[in-house]
Amino acid sequence: MIGLTGGMASGKSTVSRRLRELGAFVADADEVSREVIAEAPVLAGIRSAFGAEVFGSDGSLDRRALAAKAFATAEGAAKLNSIMHPAILSRLRSLCGEAEAGGGYRLVFADAALLIESGFHKLCDGVWLVTAERESRIARIAERDGLTYEEASDRLSRQMSDGEKLPFATVVIENDGTLDELIEKVDECFRREVTLRNGSRYENSPDNDTYIKEMTGAYAEENKPR
Repeated sequence: MIGLTGGMASGKSTVSRRLRELGAFVADADEVSREVIAEAPVLAGIRSAFGAEVFGSDGSLDRRALAAKAFATAEGAAKLNSIMHPAILSRLRSLCGEAEAGGGYRLVFADAALLIESGFHKLCDGVWLVTAERESRIARIAERDGLTYEEASDRLSRQMSDGEKLPFATVVIENDGTLDELIEKVDECFRREVTLRNGSRYENSPDNDTYIKEMTGAYAEENKPR
């Protein structure tokens, strides 16, 4: 299992999508979080920590109210993370374990923005880190979320920096160019990782290039509009 991480607006989601196109299994922490937040033990923890006011009259979780209350302070965010992360990480580990045991994937990834902060990287065989220049990320956040430069910069400052994450990374993908350049980097890293895990017979082999072309072609065919 390989950990995939990167800060806000780094391009991690694009890398994750490309890895899926290449035939890798990717367990996404964001997708998992939407599942586990509906589980009874998690809901009980949220009610205990944040009160009944983050639930509707019918007893269902009001996610907007929870976000407003939890992320108003660093303490609130930490409290929510302490409730959610154990369940998310347990599910990620389970999904990746099942994928590895099945043997149908060349590579298996756990995609989590807080991979390092949560300590989940310690369970991974390697860590792929997606980075980007700070100014580029601020511009992306501001445009995407309709924020001012100062607001986007403040939001980014709350996260662990790329420099702090680098010592934990086994592969670094710099996203400071075009989309095509990013895709090329991901493809090359994929080839190298497959070679590392499966032996030198795959290195620079036509079979490996053919595999990538076949997988991306099959993915495009399966997902084209009908």
